Amino acid sequence: MKLQSITRDVIHTISRYSNWKPAGIEQSFREHKIYSDRSMWLRFIDVCLLCLGVVFTVAGIIFFFAYNWQDMHKFLKLGLIQGLLIAAIALVVFSRFDVFVKNCILCGASFLTGALFSVYGQIYQTGANAYDFFLGWTVFITLWAVVSRFAPLWLLLISLVDVTIMLYANQVARGWSAPLLFCILFVVNTGCLIGFMRFERLNTPRWFLKILAISAVCWSTISIVAGIGTQYSLVWWISLAIVTVMYAAGIVYSFKSRTIFYLLIIPLSVIIIVSALLVETGDQHLTSMLLIVSAFIVSSITVLITQLIRLNKTWNGE
Repeated sequence: MKLQSITRDVIHTISRYSNWKPAGIEQSFREHKIYSDRSMWLRFIDVCLLCLGVVFTVAGIIFFFAYNWQDMHKFLKLGLIQGLLIAAIALVVFSRFDVFVKNCILCGASFLTGALFSVYGQIYQTGANAYDFFLGWTVFITLWAVVSRFAPLWLLLISLVDVTIMLYANQVARGWSAPLLFCILFVVNTGCLIGFMRFERLNTPRWFLKILAISAVCWSTISIVAGIGTQYSLVWWISLAIVTVMYAAGIVYSFKSRTIFYLLIIPLSVIIIVSALLVETGDQHLTSMLLIVSAFIVSSITVLITQLIRLNKTWNGE
């Protein structure tokens, strides 16, 4: 049987039903790394400064090209950015830096790849649609994301996939309805979320999974709300069925894993969808319906928060 890790809630629960002194509680917090010590703060500062350095370096390179665009030959433009890209990859492959440092450099190289595509397209005026640019950018950094297993790089990759799909729908597949487009985005993001949750050996950080879950719920909410008030086409009903099934699966998973987060974002999405339905239903009496919707939102959120607090206390043995 796997023992439960010592957390802040566990220590508070023990202290509530014992004569544990405050000094002992504070010492326990420090021993179990609940309070950050000097080394943890130094590590946090190192990570922040490193990330800021990568961001400012990439931004400086981009602004350098923008400011000196007219004064630089096209081969110099391409040569500089390709040289920087090769240097970044060489540092990742041949240096003895920490793995985290290499992954941050690889993230910078991923942004430089996008800058390279942008410079090439601007020089030769390829006439390609914007989705081609993001599609090429996505393809060329996919291998880096797979090899590095670095959550920020995966977040960049999934964001590029979402942007590519939206631009493709806007520029090529103009017949796609809004419910269809956002349902596709919901399926893509949900598939990524399930994939990362299934492969536990990837050690995916929880913040990354939460961002994926929030993006998936946002796309599903927009997909359903965008179809309200129209003719409720077959695509909308299919989207509603997919969202309903996935929401039910998310709630079941939340109870099995005792995770409050999904029990928060899924009901919030349902509240937004029901509110949109109420507004559309009472379109003829807009003022009175707005009062009803306001009362519904306040009461439903109050009930939701109350139940989640009670459930959280039950799960933590309080």
